[in-house]
Amino acid sequence: MLVTLWSGVVLGAVYATVALGFTISMLPSGVFNFAHGAIIVCGAYLTYELLTVHHVALVGVIVLDAVAGLVLGALCELVCVRPLRRSADVDAQRNVLLTTIGLSTLIVGVIGSGWGYEPKAVPFTAWTTPVHALGIVARPAQIVLLIGATASALGLHLWSRRTRLGQACLAVAEDRDAAALRGINVGLLSLAGFAAAGAFGAVSAIAVGPITYATPMLSVTLALGGFAAIALGGHGNFLGGLLGGLLVGVVSALATRYVGAAYTDLAVFGLLVTALTARPGGLRLVGAARHV
Repeated sequence: MLVTLWSGVVLGAVYATVALGFTISMLPSGVFNFAHGAIIVCGAYLTYELLTVHHVALVGVIVLDAVAGLVLGALCELVCVRPLRRSADVDAQRNVLLTTIGLSTLIVGVIGSGWGYEPKAVPFTAWTTPVHALGIVARPAQIVLLIGATASALGLHLWSRRTRLGQACLAVAEDRDAAALRGINVGLLSLAGFAAAGAFGAVSAIAVGPITYATPMLSVTLALGGFAAIALGGHGNFLGGLLGGLLVGVVSALATRYVGAAYTDLAVFGLLVTALTARPGGLRLVGAARHV
């Protein structure tokens, strides 16, 4: 039982990390960037290439992943979001989600053309000794991912509530037009949010990749898991995204063990429908999604 719960917590940390990236870009833009899962997958492949082929030091991998993710995130905003935002056609503005899905498909196709569609084992080089406790064998990448997801959620929560930039992002999330009238550069914040989310996602792939392996089609699974975490935890809520991701992961692990792997998605879908039927705005496990 403890082993199952641990595997669920680790899977939940993966989904929580995705949810945090979604929220980073969604707060200042109001856009759900479906391409974020593909950016994480791209980071996993880049980590694989740098570590196994070019033998780059870990610090260099972190820097290069961050730069690649920042560029992809910024391009996503500039190419997929900004042109539609400037359009006078209301229907075009509503199609932003579709353009990010299109970019996700493009990134996955490029990755598949370059590295193929066979899963790649991404090494984790920070340290290699697993931790044994209560019958659980915790691999280093799992521990780093869980600690990193928790620390990131706490740090981002404090940043969004205690800093002027974070408050500006919350103001944009509440009312984009009103925030612009108050002098906030909403365009710059949107671009910065996408770029920061891309960098965060690509760097997180250093810990996510060794757990999930690098495979192009993983992008859809990550995006859907992150979406479920946000839906449960509440839109715009970093701590809610963390707890929502952990909940999705634990339910997935328990369903896989006691019902069968074929019913895992059904169990998560049932949890999501039940929770949102009772609380359409999300469970709000840690309070209001946002306040200014």
